[in-house]
Amino acid sequence: MAGNTSSNEDERKTPTVLRALRSTTGRESTTFGFSILVTVTFGLLQATAGAPNVPEIFLYATGSVLSFTVLEGLLSKGFTRSMPQHSTITQALGTSMNLFSVLAGMGVALLLTLRLDGNWLWSLAPFAAAVAYLLMESIESALAERVLVAAGHREASRVEP
Repeated sequence: MAGNTSSNEDERKTPTVLRALRSTTGRESTTFGFSILVTVTFGLLQATAGAPNVPEIFLYATGSVLSFTVLEGLLSKGFTRSMPQHSTITQALGTSMNLFSVLAGMGVALLLTLRLDGNWLWSLAPFAAAVAYLLMESIESALAERVLVAAGHREASRVEP
């Protein structure tokens, strides 16, 4: 507990803007990576499948959103359980590897666009890319937790409901 109090006191001494920047960056890293992923996946589809029409753009948005909906439904056991969150130190290290999760999602989308065609590709590619992104992001978080635990950080494996 004493370590937490000291850390909290040190944080209060940090300039407000720097403290806010640390909070915002840590909180938004996964969202930032996902927004990059859906943007580049759209570009990949457009480059390989051609310019989309209006219904294909709606399919694209639907596929992107459904990835989170399906995983949240499964992982929360039908939206009946809380979704745990790692400590911020683990989140910071894990999300610093977002490049790999974005590239994994792009790779899945590219493979699909090279193998399949048709209007439904505009829904399937972003769905699969987002699922790959989230799976890789989970691997990055697990790796971050293991690295930090091995380095002696007691908070690294803590999750909040």
